[in-house]
Formats: sequence, structure tokens, C-alpha cells
Amino acid sequence: MRRYIFIAILLVTTYIAKAQPEVTLPYMHNVFQASFVNPTIMPEHTFSTGFSVFGQAISNGFQPTNFMSYRTDTMYVNLNSLLGDMNDKNMIYLAQNADLFHIRAKVLSSYFWFAIRQNSSVTLQYPSDLFRVAIEGNQPFVGSSIDLSNLKSDISFYNEYTIGYLKDLPRWTFAGRISILQGLANLNFNPDVLKVEIDTAFAHTGVADARMRTAGLPHNADGDINFDGVDDQWALNKFSSFANKGFAISGGATFKYDERLNLSFSFYDLGFIKWKTDVQTYTLKGQSSFSGFDILSDLLAGNDFDVDSVIQDMEDDFTRDTISSSYTTWLNPKFNFTANYQLARRTMVGVTFAAFVNRRFYPSVSIGISQGVGRFFQVVGTASVYQRSIPNLGVGLVFKPGPFQFFVVADNLRPIAKPLSFTNANVRVGLNLVFGRVYQPQGLPYK
Repeated sequence: MRRYIFIAILLVTTYIAKAQPEVTLPYMHNVFQASFVNPTIMPEHTFSTGFSVFGQAISNGFQPTNFMSYRTDTMYVNLNSLLGDMNDKNMIYLAQNADLFHIRAKVLSSYFWFAIRQNSSVTLQYPSDLFRVAIEGNQPFVGSSIDLSNLKSDISFYNEYTIGYLKDLPRWTFAGRISILQGLANLNFNPDVLKVEIDTAFAHTGVADARMRTAGLPHNADGDINFDGVDDQWALNKFSSFANKGFAISGGATFKYDERLNLSFSFYDLGFIKWKTDVQTYTLKGQSSFSGFDILSDLLAGNDFDVDSVIQDMEDDFTRDTISSSYTTWLNPKFNFTANYQLARRTMVGVTFAAFVNRRFYPSVSIGISQGVGRFFQVVGTASVYQRSIPNLGVGLVFKPGPFQFFVVADNLRPIAKPLSFTNANVRVGLNLVFGRVYQPQGLPYK
């Protein structure tokens, strides 16, 4: 039974980590939410209001299909292949945002908009040694160290209030937005040193110089995180205060080479949050000797092991400080460079190079085609390369009966056919009310 529990944990962890950055949405020019990715996109309607929800994740550590397989209705797991698929530094990134409200209107040759979004993100960076010691035990590390200093994490929850502006000129389009950020909660773990020195197979020394910072979380009198006192009033005060303020900017420019070709560059989420309320910094520093144990072997064999006793033995050897000091976290900035070509009145193709920064530089390349169908439909298709995954096929659909604009976007269709062979997936769904076409739509000819 323990063996199946371990396999289930791996499956769940892998599944929730599958996702990708938004690459299809920028080709949906008639949807307001595309301006969050590229502010310079020219709207197709003079007025828009509505909402949408979006979820995404990224995992660049391993692909399930490389160490899992089905034969005769039985799943087999090759843990050595799992280790071979990992890098020295690996990352899982999960994010969600809800476009709670927006309003955009055209005034002469300019567009103005206001939007409210709620954002949350989870970043986990982990070294391959974390899995290696669990799978192979400590024997390969005797005489050396298990370095876990790259085990870092950041969890953030914040609101965003945005004012945007777009100016359309004969050869250029300029756009930008300024966002005021309301930090709600954060947890940040970033150790300088976190390792285990393996002296012999059963004699270890733990060394730590690490800090975990939290903000916006309830604490007890000892400074420890405690949710016992959380009630409706606490939540109301949290969402109504602006104690943890932040600031972000986004912008870009589009050059219209001729009537068909345009080139654009944009950036977004360049900003920070200053955390000041309910701040605690937990410092762990020192070293301790202890006897090792083989967690994975005991787990699979059904043997009991007492982790609490090991932790209890180590507590007295480390200095634990709890202090309150404000700190700053940065958003993950993103960049896009796009070339679009208008093949026909309602047919456009494009190529996009995109990237985002999260401790490392993560690039992607996409090609896309957008096709209007009749007066009420738009279909977008993309093929992209990113996060060790090729190709990722995405689709976007827009249905507009009257002023109602329904849309759904997914950047990777491979999970539908091969759930264990992908590393990225995301989805955005939304509903807008739009009025006033900038250009009147034309249906496709019958012949």
C-alpha cells in the first residue's frame, strides 16, 4: 500500500505542475484581456467591460512519460530515469489570476482603461539531490555533501489596480499601464546554506544558514504562524488595508511597417511589493550531528521511521531567531517581441519570441494564425516551443452573439491525447460586454 501511495503522490505532483505561459492570447486582438500580455494590441471595439479567470503552471524538472509507462494495463515507474531527466536546478511554478473587472473606452484616437485583478503565485525551486537521496539513499554521498541550498520557494497573494492608456498614430502605436499593488500575503524561503554532510553511511552533519520571511499571515505571541484568531473581521481588515504597497509598470510600442506588416515589443509585470505588516523573519543557523535513515526504502517496505525524533535532537544545536523587518519581493517580468502579417481582411499570421524571468531566463517561440469566421466567430491556433516541450499546440475560440463575447484559450492540447507526455498547460475563460466596432466585420465569401 505504501508503494501505491508514493506513486500517487508523484502523479499528483506532476499533474498539477503542468502548465505554460500565455502564448495564444496575444493573437486574440478582439479580446480586452490580450492587452495584459501586449498593451499595444489595437482593440476591435470602442467599449469593453467584463471578467476572466486564468490558471497556469510550469514544470521544467521532469516529464512523466520519461519514467512512467503502461504495459498490459499496469503502470511501471523507473526512478533512475526520473533522476536522469532532472537538472541541477529545477522549478515548479503555479499561478492564478482573476480579471475581476475592467472597463475600456475609446476617446478620439486613444483608449483608456481601468482594471482590477487578483493574483497568486507559487514558485518552488529544488535541486536534483533532493530526489536522489530519497531514491538512492545516502551511500553515493558518503564523503561528500547533499547540497539543498537551491531549495527555495516564494508564495505571493496580491491585488492589482491598473490604469492603462493606448495612443494610435499613423505609423506607431504606443501603450502602457501603471499598476498599484496591494500585497495580501507572502512566504519566502531563500537559504544561503542548507546541506547535509555525509561522514559515513549513518553519521551525518546538518549545516544551515537559512531565512524564511512571511508577511500578511496571522501569528501568535511567540511569532509563530497561527490561524486560530482568523475571523470575518480579520479578513475584512486584510482586504481593505493598503499596508503592503507595491508598484508595477507595463508598456510597449508597435511599428506599422506597411498596411499588412507590423512589429511590436512589449513588457509587463515589472514591479515589486514592499511587505510591512505582520512581518516575521525566521532565521535558522548552526550545525548538528545525527544518525541517518533511508526514508524511501522504509516507506516502500512499510517500515516505520520517526522523523520527529531526529528534528527534536537537532533543535538545540541551531540558533532560531524571530525578528520583524520589512522586505521587498519582485514580480516575474515578462517580455514579448512579435511580428504580425495580415494575409487577408480577417486572416493574420504571426511569430512571437517571449520570455519571463524567475531566477533564470525562460524563453519561448510561437507561431500563430487568427481567422475570423462569419460575423460571430474567431479561431486562433498556435504552435510553440518552451520549457523542454515541443511542439505545444494551442487554440483560442471567441463567440460573440450580440454584445456578449465568450472566449476560451488553451495553450497546449497534448494533455488531451497524452496526459503523461506534456510539461505545460493553461486555460483562460471569460465573458465581456463589447460595443462599437472600430471596423465592421465581414463574413467569409462563399466562393
